[in-house]
Amino acid sequence: MALACVVGLAGCESDSSPRAIGPKPPADVLRVGVERPGSLDPAQAQKPGELLLAEHLFSPLTKFDAATLAIQPAVAAQWQPNAEMTQWDFTLRADAKFNNGRAITAEDVKYTLERIARRGSPSRAAAQLQMITGFAPFSLTGRADTLAGVTAPAPNVVHFSLDQPLSALPAVLGNPAFGIVPKESVEAQPPSPPFSDQPLGSGPFVLESRTDSTLHLVPAPGAQMPLKAVDVYLAHDSAGSYADFLGGGLDWAEVPPDQIEPATPKSSQERSQPYAGELFYAFNVKNPKYADVRFREAIVRAVDREAIVQVIYGSAVLPLGGIVAAGIPGYQADACGAKCVHDPARARELVKEVFGETPPPEVQLDFNDDLTQQAVARAIQANLKEAGIPVALRPKPFSDYSQFFDSGQQEMFRLGWIPAYPTPDAFLAPLFVTGGSDNVSGFSSPEVDALVAAARLEPDEAKRMAAYQQAEKLVMDQVPVVPIAQFQTHAVVSDRVEGLQLSAYGTFDATKVSLKG
Repeated sequence: MALACVVGLAGCESDSSPRAIGPKPPADVLRVGVERPGSLDPAQAQKPGELLLAEHLFSPLTKFDAATLAIQPAVAAQWQPNAEMTQWDFTLRADAKFNNGRAITAEDVKYTLERIARRGSPSRAAAQLQMITGFAPFSLTGRADTLAGVTAPAPNVVHFSLDQPLSALPAVLGNPAFGIVPKESVEAQPPSPPFSDQPLGSGPFVLESRTDSTLHLVPAPGAQMPLKAVDVYLAHDSAGSYADFLGGGLDWAEVPPDQIEPATPKSSQERSQPYAGELFYAFNVKNPKYADVRFREAIVRAVDREAIVQVIYGSAVLPLGGIVAAGIPGYQADACGAKCVHDPARARELVKEVFGETPPPEVQLDFNDDLTQQAVARAIQANLKEAGIPVALRPKPFSDYSQFFDSGQQEMFRLGWIPAYPTPDAFLAPLFVTGGSDNVSGFSSPEVDALVAAARLEPDEAKRMAAYQQAEKLVMDQVPVVPIAQFQTHAVVSDRVEGLQLSAYGTFDATKVSLKG
């Protein structure tokens, strides 16, 4: 998945001139700056600002605690699986309503998910529903008129039938893209405004009004919270929002990557939180060149991740020592262990073990061509040269890159990843299970497959996490990837703000925020 420029993968154009936002706001109105969203439709939410708005205007069946990422009830009050984790019943809250007062029913949930999964849907969240029975004929071929595995046996009960066990289903359904929407509003015809501009939501806030540059959100009917309103100011990018903050007009804004190092402005607090986005270099293990795990280990040991992080990214990222990101339940600080320790001497020894006196083959380093990734690739090239491994750089235009690493022609290639839901399953299953939806490295291990399958069947959270952690260590023992960096969200918060907790997705829960003075 391509990471947005807000987390520092590529240079982005910016307009950092502060705007004259207006007089000092009332004591109970929070002023927030975000990059202008492409849409307010939750099904289209991808960037942190879009996710932030989706989380406040809509509610999925479940949600995540911003601090712990623990799964909590949202539109659903409770859920119950069968012993095989293939049949689930979600019971809706008795008071679950859209923001016009209409009760949310199981049919609304079914409509929301079918809208995302339907063949031709532009929503990237559709892939997260592929485990639901009937997904292929409904979403891939269009031969079915309904998503068979989502039914409404009662007005307040949604039933899910899955093709395989998935203990993480409540986490999957907490993705803000699955915020429940009303069919009559989504499909309303002119003169009603487009749903993507003026949505009727199901979340804790209502979009009361908007201008070209602002959104005015107020608490939904019956919602209890300290704030009277949230005013969202739309900027060209994070640099624009940060300039607005520095000009005194905002209470919260992200700090653009190139401005993280300067001192925090007076009358504000700087917050940082590990972001779920990661940067790897992966091997195409189906290529005979990388079949020997010792050669892959030599490359991993040769790469100086600490230097890449410090010199190229600075405080925008953290060194990555495994697969599951920091801040995600089940995270292990050093899942890779000794094999990821920078050790050029050991790298040279491993090269000699594999190839003897024969020179090792040339590594083709594949990456999307921008200034940041050029610098990373050149650093890796220099590291490998020190270990006696020749490297050729093969940059590709960003527009062509994702198709290229699906082609099978990639060798050692840049891979960015943002998990769709905050559990180890969202890292391990798509990327490393045999035949996984995003297993672009071609990695395959019966032991890893069995551990992930066991975790997906395990109702006990502690045992489930133990299985995922063991699977992660087994993957890293085979080093199909070089972990490089985990991104961070840096934000500034005015001193009058209390109770704001950044999540691993760069968002926060405004219902828990209060303002001093």
